[in-house]
Amino acid sequence: MWKAQGVYSASTAAASWYSRATDYYEDNCPPTVDGVLGGFAAISDLDLEGSRAFLNDVVVQRGYSSVIWSAGAACECGAGIGRVSKGLLLPLGVQRCDLVESSPRLLAAAPDYIGDDGGVERCRFYCQGLQEWMPRKSSYSIVWIQWVFCYLTDEDAIAFLRRCGESLLDSGGVICLKENTCDDQDFIVDVEDASLSRSARYLHWLAREAGLRVVHAQIQDNFPDQIFPVYQLALEVATP
Repeated sequence: MWKAQGVYSASTAAASWYSRATDYYEDNCPPTVDGVLGGFAAISDLDLEGSRAFLNDVVVQRGYSSVIWSAGAACECGAGIGRVSKGLLLPLGVQRCDLVESSPRLLAAAPDYIGDDGGVERCRFYCQGLQEWMPRKSSYSIVWIQWVFCYLTDEDAIAFLRRCGESLLDSGGVICLKENTCDDQDFIVDVEDASLSRSARYLHWLAREAGLRVVHAQIQDNFPDQIFPVYQLALEVATP
């Protein structure tokens, strides 16, 4: 499939596959909640409520201490204007929240969107694609990846997840992956914006290849029918 799309190695991916997504978003995505959600701003609150409930389930099931968030840092990958940072991660009480986003235009809007009341003073901003991002090891208690993993090739997705695993605190941490999925086939390609909706089974396989294990999984409830099923995965580093 990747060869058919002109993407056979990391070097050609950088020149072809990722540039399609960049061009699409520069042309079609205003720096607003409606823009980053592709015209579905109405689901933002529902999405954040579902994410909070999912994260609470993870805390209970894994027996995490409540101080895991306040004692650590968070990272929002593919942050856009910082919707998840403002609505989910910063309210956890994390000491720091890093926002990683490839679009300088969207990232420039994040400080004003988050605002002083939202905790912008605890934020750091990194303008970089996830295929290139190199987080510091043992840095985060939570890494949140939502509606951006679909833009990575398999090779880069596995390498990215592996780096995310290495970025978790030695004392414990979790990677949360929230993505559109397809039920009836392994993947669906959207050539226009260079994205790949994968099946849940496909996502599980990529996580295993990256040395991670799934500790909780759940479908987001109550989204409109015209949206792909949104699958949530909580991942930890697999122990030998």
